[in-house]
Amino acid sequence: MHIFVFGDSNSWGYLGDGTGNKYEKRWPLVMLENLKTHTANTTLSEDSLPGRTTAIDDPQDGDFLNGTRSLKTSLLAHSPIDHSIIMLGTNDLKARYNRSPKEISLSLIKLAEIVHSSNSGKGGWHDTNSPSVSIICPPILGELATNPDWNEDIIRSKKEWIGGYKKSILLSKEIQSLCLKNDIHFIDSNRFIKSSKTDPIHWDAEAHHILGSEVANILSKEIY
Repeated sequence: MHIFVFGDSNSWGYLGDGTGNKYEKRWPLVMLENLKTHTANTTLSEDSLPGRTTAIDDPQDGDFLNGTRSLKTSLLAHSPIDHSIIMLGTNDLKARYNRSPKEISLSLIKLAEIVHSSNSGKGGWHDTNSPSVSIICPPILGELATNPDWNEDIIRSKKEWIGGYKKSILLSKEIQSLCLKNDIHFIDSNRFIKSSKTDPIHWDAEAHHILGSEVANILSKEIY
């Protein structure tokens, strides 16, 4: 079983301690470790990028952060893939994008459709199989995101997340509804983890360990 994870800074391993270092026990690796207890030949490919959006060109940092621009290329580069996991949406909550929870959810469905039409599944290069896919709803932002001065050391981040906290509360219901409608496997990370108390956008190490273990448990029962 080859699993592919497509995400943003939280899947990349950026911790809420602000160091900017890539956590060596990030949730996809914890997931892999746990899945191997069920199926020893499980492998993992990761493509996670801090700042990545679902389907938006970032006017400040560039269009390379738009998930729809790079997903198919990445899928084919890491093929053959059995199951893909998408966890995006947090960066779409930035005030400058002015996106609703429904718009973010629709973009996640678009990413799932790219997976389903990618021909990056089992078999050879000329085969037309595509991976199955799970969408993971990211956790609700920490309430500190409502404070425009929570990240005073990074001037450009001031006020960037205003409004994001309330939208993030509604995100799970919107994503779940669309996943059900489109027969896409859904996982709500809010069942297991919360954002860091010191960094409302990212998580602490414990959250990575918990989520990785829980996702592995879900996949072993519902996907394997």
